[in-house]
Amino acid sequence: MELDVDFSKYSLDELYSVAESIDREAYPDRAREIDQRIAEKEKELPPQVTLNPNPAGSLASRVDRLFAVVVDGLINAIACIPMILYVGLDAFRQPTLSLILGSILYGFVVVAVLHGYLLYTNAQTIGKYLMSIRIENLDGTKADWKRIVFLRMLPVTITHQLTIIGQIIVGFINPLMIFGKQRRCLHDYVAKTKVCNVARPD
Repeated sequence: MELDVDFSKYSLDELYSVAESIDREAYPDRAREIDQRIAEKEKELPPQVTLNPNPAGSLASRVDRLFAVVVDGLINAIACIPMILYVGLDAFRQPTLSLILGSILYGFVVVAVLHGYLLYTNAQTIGKYLMSIRIENLDGTKADWKRIVFLRMLPVTITHQLTIIGQIIVGFINPLMIFGKQRRCLHDYVAKTKVCNVARPD
């Protein structure tokens, strides 16, 4: 049973967000109404106003997510250089269980030191902060650090370390899922999260 929603009271940013996330096949009439409301409100804007293509609450673009991942990857890679120098690169060609566990622990220490404050306060990494996007629960609220660490990061990290199949899942299947309609990677589905835009600082 559909709820009767008065979209005339929605702001333009709110309409953008709803238009982004609504299932248009399941609710074609409602989607059509939202599009009409958006068109009406855009006509009311003065000429000098620039429309925000990424309103707060809308799904983050694939480009923004990619850029954030690249930034975080470079930062994390640089932070891992001390461990590689200490252990030696040859040790990683046939890693022992202790090295695997040590690498996982070291990785989480790196994340805690570099990204911990942003993850705890804003559900963001450094890369996500730079792109003004954050990790959210499916209801649009900010994801807490426990969900991010234990449901979003830890399963992917362990899967990647343990098996070749895990490496294929994490390195290939996981990122490819971003091209789905919901723009969610495999770790988003596991943790029941999504990545959305937040208001950019003035």
